[in-house]
Amino acid sequence: MSATVFPKAAPGARTFLSGGIRFCGWAWIVFAVLNLADLAWRGRDMASVVAAAVMLLGCGIAYTVALRPRVVADDEAVRFHNLLRDVRLPWGAIDRFEGGDAVYAYVGEERHRAFVLQTSPRARARTELKARREDKKLPEAVAEYMRGRTATDFTVEQLRELAAERKKDEGTPGTVTSAWAWPAIMALVVPAALTVVTIIIASV
Repeated sequence: MSATVFPKAAPGARTFLSGGIRFCGWAWIVFAVLNLADLAWRGRDMASVVAAAVMLLGCGIAYTVALRPRVVADDEAVRFHNLLRDVRLPWGAIDRFEGGDAVYAYVGEERHRAFVLQTSPRARARTELKARREDKKLPEAVAEYMRGRTATDFTVEQLRELAAERKKDEGTPGTVTSAWAWPAIMALVVPAALTVVTIIIASV
């Protein structure tokens, strides 16, 4: 997990994302680009067209699943950029943040879940085991702070701190809004349709 500031983000915005998943996404895209270049250079049959369509579909999946998901916190709100939807939660509307297997924001009876930084019970167990192994290498205060914590836990902790700071300046609670992420939808639908069409044509 990393918290960083993107060049196009609003001033003071912090972005939480998974560095490991993003690496896998970019690795696939590089792999796909190299293969598409090879297909463009040597491919001369319908099988090459089908393979190219599958590569493009893989890029759409990599973007939607690995590169797009993030949590963005700015001066006005927290935004959950999930797979196919974006949720904007004004600071004043958020009752609390909770962790566990994912980052959750509670607004009254509603619970909003961030797709990025999800943690399975197995991953949490591995983190705790690794922390116990590293305890002897760290100062006691640092080891106590790190023990049993996952990237999800650290993100929730930072969001709570930001919420405490932002709510001091909040007036009206604001309204939670949700919208479809059309670039992500098109990144899946277009290459998927192209893949289906090319497979049908190749099988005729």
